[in-house]
Amino acid sequence: MPRAKLTRPTGNHLLDRLPDSELGKLLVDAQLVSFAAREEVDGIGRDGHPVYFPTSGVFSLLLPMKDGNSVEVAVVDSEGMLGIPIVLGMHADPLRAVAQTDGDCARIPADRFLSVLRGGGVLDSLFRRFLAVSWQTANQTIACNLRHTVKERTCRWMLAVHDRSKTDEFVVTQEILSGMVGSSRQKVSMVAGELQAAGYISYQRGRVRVINRPGLESVSCECYQTLRQAYEFLTS
Repeated sequence: MPRAKLTRPTGNHLLDRLPDSELGKLLVDAQLVSFAAREEVDGIGRDGHPVYFPTSGVFSLLLPMKDGNSVEVAVVDSEGMLGIPIVLGMHADPLRAVAQTDGDCARIPADRFLSVLRGGGVLDSLFRRFLAVSWQTANQTIACNLRHTVKERTCRWMLAVHDRSKTDEFVVTQEILSGMVGSSRQKVSMVAGELQAAGYISYQRGRVRVINRPGLESVSCECYQTLRQAYEFLTS
């Protein structure tokens, strides 16, 4: 549900780098909305729907498949935004956005966001950088899903959420995790058991706790470091 209106600092990297003149225009109609873990962000990227700038928490972008399952294609946190299709002129977003941890977002009406963006100021340059990193992330994720093992992808995903959630423990069921890494629940369960036996994580009742981060990094594929470098470019 909507909460108080936002003021600087908002907690979102893109918004907080804007000059007062641009940020003030964006926040006129903005509201802070909260999402519980596993709650879906409604209507991202559709005509007339707002854009969302996370100020806390971690959000997954999921591509639904015909069999009813979904595959994660990106992770967004307070360094980014939800609603890219609006800027690209699409009438609907093929992706779903789901909170992976409890979090808040600045909700800004689409017409307000587009009006400030078209002014060609700092928001325009920051959005272009975010779009470039999103494009690189999508390509890297495609390559990762094609070439790397479920174990490597699972470690990559856990490390990414660990980075962004800023806590050692987060909630993820086997059903959700299988969608995040594009594998079956049985295989994900086996991998989680191996990681727990190695002392890298504990996994009980849908809660993952990172115990040995260097261990997870040693098992993850190269994509984690590549995507982390892209993330650091976004925040530089």
